[in-house]
Parts: sequence; structure tokens; C-alpha cells
Amino acid sequence: MGCLVLLFFLVFFPYAEFVVMGKVAARIGVFETILLLFTSAILGTSLARHQGVKILQRIQVSLTEGRPPTIEMVDGLLVFLGGVLFVLPGFISDILGLILVFPLTRFGVRWFVLRGFQAHILSSRSQAAGPVPAVPQRGPSINKGGAVDAEVIE
Repeated sequence: MGCLVLLFFLVFFPYAEFVVMGKVAARIGVFETILLLFTSAILGTSLARHQGVKILQRIQVSLTEGRPPTIEMVDGLLVFLGGVLFVLPGFISDILGLILVFPLTRFGVRWFVLRGFQAHILSSRSQAAGPVPAVPQRGPSINKGGAVDAEVIE
């Protein structure tokens, strides 16, 4: 499965990007296509930076409230990946980057990512090597050194 994913990202995805860029260049012109790619990269990275700052603020709020920032961290990862996709030249990567950076569409992607993490954790628990050994029950321990930790209550 991993080889197929690697093959997709190394062969098919760049090929698809070049085909789409060629069709757009044939339709609107080469210079306009290059200008459009640069503009989308600049606007996309600025949008990703803006969303990243908002996510950092949400992380700080959740930490001050004593909550683990799980959702915020996944959002941060998705926005980072979206920003990387904006920097890559191509229209398909720009659309995927917009999906990851825009909050309404990122919500759906985050749901799939969290479900995938949960399924992975559950499957790794069930594939643990052998049964979990029981912890032996012991009676009260005897302190042979003579020292006792105690607290005086008045």
C-alpha cells in the first residue's frame, strides 16, 4: 500500500499537475498561467499564515484552560500541509491546499484524520504481542530500614 501511495505522489500527481497547467496555459496563455500560479502561491501562503496564527492562539487558550490541544494540533498540521501545497507549483495542489487551509473544509478533513488515528490506535492495541500479564497482588510491605514517611495532622 505504501508503495502505491509513493508511486502516486512521485509519478501521477506531477503528471496531472503538468497536464492541468498545460491546458490552462493553452486556454489563457503561458504568461497569464505563470502569473496566476505566483499569485495563488502568495495568497495561499498568506492565508495559511493567518490561519496558523489563529490556531496558535487557540492552542494557548486550551493550554491555559488545562485542556490538551488535540484538535488544534491536528488543525495546525493540516494548515501547515496546506501551506506547503500552496508553494508547490500547480493548480491541483493549490485546490488541495485551499481545502486544508479554509476552516469550513478543514473541519471535514480533520474528522477523517482523527478517525484514522483512532482506528490505527485501536488496531495496534489489538495486535499487541500476547496477553497482558496480570500484576501480582502483594500484601502490605514491611519497611526494614525503620524510616516511615508520615504527615502530622493537627
